Amino acid sequence: MRTFLASIFALLLGVGSVLGLESLRIENGDFVELSNGERIYVRVAGHGSKPVVLLPGNNTSGTVFEALLSFVKAVDEVNDAYTFYAFDYRGSGQSSYHNKITSLEDFARDFNEIVQRDEKLSKGGIVLVGYSMGFGVAQEMVYLDPTKYDYVISLAGIGTKGIRVPFTPENAGTDPKTGKTYQSGDWVDSLSATVFHQRSWQGENRTYANVKSMWNMLVFNDVLKYSLANLKPTEEDFTKTPFYEDSLRDVLSVEYMPESLYASHMFNASFVTIRHANSDGTEVVIPCTGKISAFKGKKVLLVKARTDYMHWRGDLVVMDQIVQNTKYDLKQAGAHVEALIFEPNKGFDHGFPIDHPLETLKIICAFVEGRGTLKEDTLDHILGTDNYTFYPHEETSWEMKAYGGF
Repeated sequence: MRTFLASIFALLLGVGSVLGLESLRIENGDFVELSNGERIYVRVAGHGSKPVVLLPGNNTSGTVFEALLSFVKAVDEVNDAYTFYAFDYRGSGQSSYHNKITSLEDFARDFNEIVQRDEKLSKGGIVLVGYSMGFGVAQEMVYLDPTKYDYVISLAGIGTKGIRVPFTPENAGTDPKTGKTYQSGDWVDSLSATVFHQRSWQGENRTYANVKSMWNMLVFNDVLKYSLANLKPTEEDFTKTPFYEDSLRDVLSVEYMPESLYASHMFNASFVTIRHANSDGTEVVIPCTGKISAFKGKKVLLVKARTDYMHWRGDLVVMDQIVQNTKYDLKQAGAHVEALIFEPNKGFDHGFPIDHPLETLKIICAFVEGRGTLKEDTLDHILGTDNYTFYPHEETSWEMKAYGGF
């Protein structure tokens, strides 16, 4: 019944005159005026028949995909076979922010309207790629219209159960707005608590210098070989690229924080409700929605760098357990799921779609051209041997059934 209703909805939206919405033919640099009054900026590269939609991560816009899009244009085979679209979330990049978001579904509805109205995207067959928070948005988009998407790819995605926001000794304390005290280990339980949690990062504190320091340490830690001993990068070649500077300045354009962080915290598309007891005796409840049921029959690829906190390498933002849970959850929902994990200290970190755009592009194309599966000889050619571990759909030893990790 859900798929049937989604198909009817898609059909209605596809006929612009029915809802008073004009059909689109999006070109690079276009702004799309949405029915809710928002104005969304879209980047386009390539002119092929296979559409790929790229969804950025939290604190970013479609700017983070500029390096990847430059390779789309440069590689004739990709340029001729695919059309890549990168959207700026409302409240980031060049998009407007008239209506504050309350959930990741708000972002998804914005982009779903574009998909339904654009002449090429509305035909379906889309490869949907979500980076970090963007994979949560991708899950919402698949639920809104599962008929449109052939393949779904997570690039260091937040997973089927989202990502939690816990207080640490550094940011615990009393929220002056509510008078509520949070101790280390407590989870945020409101937007106000999230604002308080992020106080050292928002407002006057969100400066270029602070962004650079944070991104060097957490997002680009492996490509820069960040050292905890002196709190500095030891290999700075990537800092000299324009895409590095653009990614830092992109953070300063973001208006949707901390609403987006709280939305990611409350996101849970799985079949399991998550509960956590805070130190004051109250319980934080993250309800399940079961929206991953829309993934039945989908081909999914999960990609991230393995977390290595001991040596401060790999992905330090999204822990391995999130991907392990996600592989299990999506398989239970009826999807075909593969996982590609970069080994740490190989230059791949949470920012790998930015600092390794060509390899990321090749992996996306290989998954599509393999009809939803990867081969290790192909991965050897892209990444080199011993630089990754591949977990095929059939394996179960790496998966985690119980929720684990933030």
